[in-house]
Amino acid sequence: MIQYIMWGISFIALYLSIVWISLLYLIDEKEIKPLKVFPEITVVVPVYNEESSLKTTVESLLALDYPKDKLKVMIVNDGSTDNTSIIAKSLSKNSRVELINKKNAGKAAALNTAIEHIDSELFACVDADSYVEPDALKKMLHLLKEKDTAAVISGIRVNKPKNWYEKLQKFEYIIAILSRKLMASIDTLAMTPGVLSVYKTKILKEVGMFDTDNITEDFEIALRLKYNGYRITIAEDAITWTNVPNNFSSLWRQRIRWYRGFIDNHIKYRDMFFSKEHGLMGYFQLPLNVMGVVLLLVGMVIISYSVLSRIYEVIARSFVINNYIFNTFFDIPSLKDFILGHNMKIMFPIYLSIIAGFYIFYAAHKEVDEKIRNPVAIWAYFFLLPYLTCMHWIGALYEQIMGVKKKW
Repeated sequence: MIQYIMWGISFIALYLSIVWISLLYLIDEKEIKPLKVFPEITVVVPVYNEESSLKTTVESLLALDYPKDKLKVMIVNDGSTDNTSIIAKSLSKNSRVELINKKNAGKAAALNTAIEHIDSELFACVDADSYVEPDALKKMLHLLKEKDTAAVISGIRVNKPKNWYEKLQKFEYIIAILSRKLMASIDTLAMTPGVLSVYKTKILKEVGMFDTDNITEDFEIALRLKYNGYRITIAEDAITWTNVPNNFSSLWRQRIRWYRGFIDNHIKYRDMFFSKEHGLMGYFQLPLNVMGVVLLLVGMVIISYSVLSRIYEVIARSFVINNYIFNTFFDIPSLKDFILGHNMKIMFPIYLSIIAGFYIFYAAHKEVDEKIRNPVAIWAYFFLLPYLTCMHWIGALYEQIMGVKKKW
């Protein structure tokens, strides 16, 4: 029975992999026409206790290749208790940088405060743990020419990954660039991360700005834009860099927040599911989001059960069969024995889905012109990260069910 469940999961995974791989070759790459008229834009940096990285972030924004009279940087200090206030005040001595100090109320409230103070055509946000490439903004804004496009996001990369946690996330972010490009190609992209996302100010105000009660305000505003019929797209070649969690506890806190926000926002926008009005967003992307989580949890539980059962079997047999452990691990079967020892009707789609996964991994690296390095980290990405992600989801579901207070 378990084998057939895994067969079903692998068949679905294979089908979806084929869909995404097909889109790689169906995307119509449009010619990029350089901007002739540069709109006014305000780039907002909401900060709370970011003394170590704020200066780098703001300096990268001031170095953007964009007309200086059209670009304003606004720091919104959300009640920081460290030296962020001092650093922000020093940076605001530059005539192109404006500083707003306010009581701590969260990132969404900080962004809304900024929106209320600006009159520029475009509004952008950049987290204070990130920095942008000089040409990023120019590579993004031409995508906002379409009337129904409300926002454009950048291609986010991990800044100087050092340990295993950061290297695993490096792979995640590279895959995300490709997956977001594919989603944008079928108009199902519904995320506007805090690492340089640009919005049309008028539309943001029209839909009600950011939700101050939401712990993933960037995901919520993206779904709200989609709910109201607007498009979100990505400039995958507009590169931005971000710092990521570098230990178990900080990654845990981040992912628990992300996944609880995922649950809250899918419930909030449940009317979009299978909605004819929302097209592929309602019939494909949102159901796929939920199905992906279910398949991950079921798959990891089955694999864990199978592995533990096999370990128990090996230990039990080692007591009654001489050299059983040695023979089990060091007796390499021939190809014929390997094939005869497996139900290929079940295993064939599993093998194909694994191959498809590796191909997508390769295609994502090719998309960002990144060489595939560090085979040990790659192994960990494919075989350890799913377990870690499963743990994060179980933690998020537990906190959601038990009503644990949500933390940004």
